[in-house]
This record gives sequence, structure tokens and C-alpha cells, in this order.
Amino acid sequence: MLVTHAFRTSTPPQFNGDLRHWRSAELVAFAGRPLGGHPRTARAYTLWDEENLYIAFEVESSKLQARSQQGDGELWWDDGIEFLIDPNRDRTEEFLPDDFSYHINILNLVYDDRGTPDGIADPEWHGVARHAVKIVDDYNYIVEIAVPWVEVGLAPRAGATSLGIDFCVNGRDPDTGEYDYFDWCGLTVFHDPSGFGELRLLGRRSADDERERS
Repeated sequence: MLVTHAFRTSTPPQFNGDLRHWRSAELVAFAGRPLGGHPRTARAYTLWDEENLYIAFEVESSKLQARSQQGDGELWWDDGIEFLIDPNRDRTEEFLPDDFSYHINILNLVYDDRGTPDGIADPEWHGVARHAVKIVDDYNYIVEIAVPWVEVGLAPRAGATSLGIDFCVNGRDPDTGEYDYFDWCGLTVFHDPSGFGELRLLGRRSADDERERS
């Protein structure tokens, strides 16, 4: 099982697309197959404080495109990201009531869903996470998200709190029509908590570590 860590921050990210605000974060890097001759890579960063879990994506893709014009549409056909959380780490193949996911495309539109007792995702659920997208250029973008712990359903504690998570990227090349998705955990079906990695909350990164990363 893959494991990553979120360090506690005393200064929440400003959601302006400046990744210097995330320099104390641990990151995970993952990649998909090229589309239209362009490499496709992603980095996901995580931080936390008492109010929120913070996630940022830095994505390099083929030429960016998005056709959806409103939220809760088929955003997975657009360039964008997904993250899925299993707060209780049940690690079942079913998407249970504690599990939830967000799809956010490059237009900052959202499709979100939550699990049910039947193990099927409910698209009628609407989350309250805050999110922002910055398109850097025709091939690169950044997404920043703040997920309230109230929505996650956990009381965060450094060294004691962990949850299941996966980070995902969708993309389609507008010239060739090629489509592909990829994720951190290497899942064929993203709504499968049994294959999620683990995110562990830690205290603040030491000053020495901060200086090394700056």
C-alpha cells in the first residue's frame, strides 16, 4: 500500500496558484501515457490544519481542453483532476457512506459524489470543499482545494489520524481525440477504496527541513 504524509501548516495556502505556499508539503508524483505527443505528469501536495485538509495538484498534460459548461456534468472527459477519500479506511470495494470524491476540471467546475449503504456512489451529494484553478499555459495547470474536516468526518490529530486517498488526472487531446486517465494508486476503477493509498497526518515540518526545501 502506498503511503504519504500531510504536514500541519500554520499558514493556509492562499489559493493563487503560487506553489511556494506549498513548499512545506510532502508530494507524490505520478504519470500517465503521453497524448498527442505530449508527456502527462502530476504532482499532488497535501497539508492540514484544524479546519481543513489542503490538497494541490500540479499537472502537465497534452493541450488543455474542457467541453463541460456546468457542474455535475461528465467532467471526467475534460482535463482536470479527481481525488477520492475513504476517511474510515474500510478498504472495501464498495463506495460506502463515509467515502466521497471530487472531480474538478480546468474551468473549476465540479462533479462530486458520496457513497451509500448499497456501496454505490450518489451523484446527488454536494460537498462544500473550496477550490481554485490556475491555468499556467496551454499544457499546465494547478488546482488547489480545501476540504473541511467536518465534511471528512474526522477530528485531525498529528501522529494519530490517517485516511485512505487516491489522486487522479483526466485528459483528452483536442487534436487527436485521444483520452486517458491515470492515478497515484494505479487503479482501473477509481471508486475502489480497497486500492487507495494512506495519508497520515504529521505535525509541523522542522525548520531544518523547511530550509532544505526553500
